[in-house]
Amino acid sequence: MTDDMTFRAGDAGSFTLWAEVLGPVIRMHDREADSALVEGLWAADFPAIAAALLEGRDEAGVVEGFSRVLAGMPRPVPAAILDEMAADFADAYLTHGFRAAPTGSVWMTEDHLERQQPMFAVRDWYAHYGLTVPDWRLRSDDHIVHEMQFVAHLLALGTPDALADAAVFMDGHLMPWLPDWCLKVAAHARHPFLAGAALMTLALLTALREDLAAATGRAPDVAPHAWTVQAGRAERQAEADEERPFVPGLSASW
Repeated sequence: MTDDMTFRAGDAGSFTLWAEVLGPVIRMHDREADSALVEGLWAADFPAIAAALLEGRDEAGVVEGFSRVLAGMPRPVPAAILDEMAADFADAYLTHGFRAAPTGSVWMTEDHLERQQPMFAVRDWYAHYGLTVPDWRLRSDDHIVHEMQFVAHLLALGTPDALADAAVFMDGHLMPWLPDWCLKVAAHARHPFLAGAALMTLALLTALREDLAAATGRAPDVAPHAWTVQAGRAERQAEADEERPFVPGLSASW
């Protein structure tokens, strides 16, 4: 789906590692965390692997913070903590309690509605690679999980065309809204696990896009997002200052 693409030989192998690292990240967005997930992340030394990919970059500190979150959680994780993490997951992905939809259409359309043109554009990308989502009515094509799975699929393919497509897809369908979503979730999460996962997702995908630019010669088509933990805190304070009651039919639903 791309043309006029350059590719630097020898870079494809590193993207296999990127695809593997995205697997646990996608899992954190796919369903609520359980003790097995926390144990698995720690046993596999996931923070160290992620830190290696971010070495020397501004975002490296995010993974260090997430590592401290994992290290500080009791083993096995107590039910009370799991319940708190489950409540965060529900608000972020199911009940819309954080008013931050995990789907591109809501962020990228004027009326902020689900399953709009951005979803169908994403579906065309999937179809080009012979892929479909299991049930788009349950979880739309432009859900963060599906979009990240698609990026990981392209990275695993590792061909020049697939890597160039990964860069173009991220610019057009993931990075325009993912930074805002991650910051909002991080600002509202009650437990540091989901907050850390959201910020780490943004850090990793920002770094991945940089690596794709270096490998393919395709600079990002979207302006870099100035995100920091302090920015997230400022956003939360601004929302608190402007909090208004939600009136169905009159206020935006996200």
